[in-house]
Amino acid sequence: MDPRMDESPRQFLDGLKLTIFRRRIGQIALAVVLAEACIRYLSALVWYLIIPVISNLLENHTESVIFANRRSFPWEQLAGSTIEFATVLIFVYFVNRWIYNLSRPRRDEHLAGGETASPNDEANGDRSLNTTSGESGLVP
Repeated sequence: MDPRMDESPRQFLDGLKLTIFRRRIGQIALAVVLAEACIRYLSALVWYLIIPVISNLLENHTESVIFANRRSFPWEQLAGSTIEFATVLIFVYFVNRWIYNLSRPRRDEHLAGGETASPNDEANGDRSLNTTSGESGLVP
């Protein structure tokens, strides 16, 4: 048995989290969720808006079964589909921000030479000193 394959469940979960947050798999999964919501919303627009509009324009002068009994607009289904799509958009936006913030290195991880962040740095809102031009002004 390979000793590298002996992992505890905790190590497995840590590796899985690292893979999801560092390799953009979570963002790809969110893109799939968003794409599916877009397809569902477009389908709802076709069946609950476009087909009733065509049916009203034809005014029952057709023998198609698609346009039969479609003279009224199903506003409740259209509103429900719109609310569902808006909810998915909000969900994807906030989860994507959460994943992005988890995948960024922490502020104290990229301080050079073992320096620690001072409380003064946080009060300035992550602004750093501009030392490249010889001036010691704050850069937003």
